[in-house]
Amino acid sequence: MCNLGGSAELCETDGAGCNSFTKNCVAEKASRTDDSGSLLALQNPTCNSRQYSGGLMCCSHGRILLDADQISAATDLLRYHMKLRFWFEEFVANGSATSAPHARAGTSPSHNDLGGKPYYYQQTEADASEYDVPPAFRANEAEQIVGYPDWPVGKPTPGTTCTGDCPSGASCDCVHSISYNWTYSNARLIYANGHCHAPSCFGIWLFRNDVGHEMELLCHQAPVWGQGNVTEGVAVVNRTDSDKFDEAAYITLPPCLWGDDAGLKPSVLLPPNTPMVSIKKNHNTRMGHFGEMASWQMRGVDY
Repeated sequence: MCNLGGSAELCETDGAGCNSFTKNCVAEKASRTDDSGSLLALQNPTCNSRQYSGGLMCCSHGRILLDADQISAATDLLRYHMKLRFWFEEFVANGSATSAPHARAGTSPSHNDLGGKPYYYQQTEADASEYDVPPAFRANEAEQIVGYPDWPVGKPTPGTTCTGDCPSGASCDCVHSISYNWTYSNARLIYANGHCHAPSCFGIWLFRNDVGHEMELLCHQAPVWGQGNVTEGVAVVNRTDSDKFDEAAYITLPPCLWGDDAGLKPSVLLPPNTPMVSIKKNHNTRMGHFGEMASWQMRGVDY
């Protein structure tokens, strides 16, 4: 009466800590208003423990993900640094023209509480929380693509499209795609940010797909490589392109914003049961990726 698909145990290297699972990978459906995903049709290895090849499910508490040739984590200390920078404006309860430029003098606070706005969250990977991006090709008979045993040599892996002289030519360029359909009702988006792992991320797209607005693009995000056009508090002569977020060698994923402020497009009201489509693409010409993600984190207003 209920078939969740095949599963097998995923264990630690000593055979302990075994676990089996079948994830909620949604099947493709013809109707634009039904929840519909591409992972099952692609036989993506993330969907069950029988095919599972790598990702979050390997990272249980206390596990050390090292092979036998590496130095033990107990004797080898890895030092690394993280850099965080925050820009903010002081909150003023009763704004004035000088102390709170975003407020109406004496009547409104300088900032509205965005935390009180509805939070919309949707996974392109359809509640699987992650997915695999396999290498575009199996290079030879001796090589195997994990999760796709005995995949034919030279044939693009599921979800992959290529251009150029493939599979081995220098001009070969391949992209892996997944998609998901769902519906929203009576929502007006003001912020959208797709979870997209750089630098393999090619981009993530958000569309509405109701009658009269078929595949109308709402948001497209792509990684931006920082060029270093920042002043860092030092006067720069004859520079008009300075951007405090454009730090050299850092990759950013600018969000989509809507509103009444200058430079922003007005937000779009999504009526009842508006079909939505998300498409996520990753580079995968030579190398695959485990634990890839494609979720949308959004804020808006309900009506």
